[in-house]
Amino acid sequence: MRVQSDTTQEEFVGLTFIHRLCADPTAPLIVLVHGRAGSAQVMWAFERTLPERAHVVSFQAFLPDVLGGFSWWDMASDQPLEPAIMVARDRFHFALERYIELFSLQPSKLVAAGFSQGSVMLSAVMLTGVVRFDGLGILAGFVSNVGEGRLIQGRPDIFVAHGTSDEVLSVEKARKGVERLRSYGLNVNYVEEDGVGHKLGIQGMRALKEWMSRVAGFVSPP
Repeated sequence: MRVQSDTTQEEFVGLTFIHRLCADPTAPLIVLVHGRAGSAQVMWAFERTLPERAHVVSFQAFLPDVLGGFSWWDMASDQPLEPAIMVARDRFHFALERYIELFSLQPSKLVAAGFSQGSVMLSAVMLTGVVRFDGLGILAGFVSNVGEGRLIQGRPDIFVAHGTSDEVLSVEKARKGVERLRSYGLNVNYVEEDGVGHKLGIQGMRALKEWMSRVAGFVSPP
């Protein structure tokens, strides 16, 4: 059952969140991160792709957006983007550690998936080595220019899904990110869907579900 964070929890963790916990504290933890002008609620649109025996938490960004909802950095700002990404990275990192502490979790796997702006932030988290992910999903997003391969902790399995008709973030950005991650020796599962805009289509959702089950440890790799 999904539960909304309360004020006391949000003060401790530093971000608003909606989560679903298992009885087993060692179950895999899946972290969801929304894109620009989103909320902790919107990423639950992917719930049917998530293993039932995993903990799941969706964090909400901290900046109110002029478009409504919340964002990880101000897209209208004329300031350099990299420092803003680093601030978002640090807020996320702090929240993740505090969340795990608050609920006394000992996750056997740590998997994260971000949509659009959220995927950019998560890729910066991975590329700067502040969190060791077992799997990272980049959904209708791209790989941040921040950080580099030698800083990545472990060898996370990567999932990338992008539509060829994405009107917000071009598919070329996704392709370049895939090339970059593969150049670091990472396994990248890339799904490109013809005619799909800034979302995941049927093929992407199906592939995401299969990837989630495998990388969380519920299905053995082929």
